[in-house]
Amino acid sequence: MRTLVLADSSDTLPLTDRPTADDFPPLPHGLTLSDVVAVRAHQVKLGDLVVAQFSDGTGVRPAEHVPVPFLADPHSFSDCPCEGCEECDDMDAWTLAEHSRIADVGWRFLCLAPAEDDELCVIVLRNRPVAVIPADVVARAEEAASEPPVRTYGVMWSADFEATSPHEAARLAFEQLKSYAADGWPPELEVVNEDGQMTVIDLNATTEKGEGR
Repeated sequence: MRTLVLADSSDTLPLTDRPTADDFPPLPHGLTLSDVVAVRAHQVKLGDLVVAQFSDGTGVRPAEHVPVPFLADPHSFSDCPCEGCEECDDMDAWTLAEHSRIADVGWRFLCLAPAEDDELCVIVLRNRPVAVIPADVVARAEEAASEPPVRTYGVMWSADFEATSPHEAARLAFEQLKSYAADGWPPELEVVNEDGQMTVIDLNATTEKGEGR
């Protein structure tokens, strides 16, 4: 568990470990809760990953994890681009019940993400504390996750030499290896991955001559 704070408040924001139930998938791109910061809802920026909201009130404010974290696309409630989801309809009904609430909606609430597919708009109080992973951290993690993983490969080269001893054969092999650098003609190499699969690489032709042996 982590305890987060806001710069303008003495409230305690305990962020518990993320649930592991089936409807709470892991955070994307290898991100973890150690990447999370607390901000108020009106400070959430485009592309921030919203992972939890904190309760109303003061003092200790427990976190409620978002089952599927979402990338924020903040809008004022009046500028919400959705075409009328159930959440927005409920808010409209609330304002119609008392005319004075219309002005309330504009300065008290905002939409963190408009309705999409089967998901409703995420409408929250502007000052509610929210746990997010900043957009730049998310972008770096996504870029790193798209890179191929680094693995260990064994690279072998072999050739036959006529020599009077193993030492002389090794010396002749070394001289031949040095000649590749001088004349720019690389050898054909056998590359074996961690699973024991071999690929023969002809660097001069930049092709693979065989694999899986």
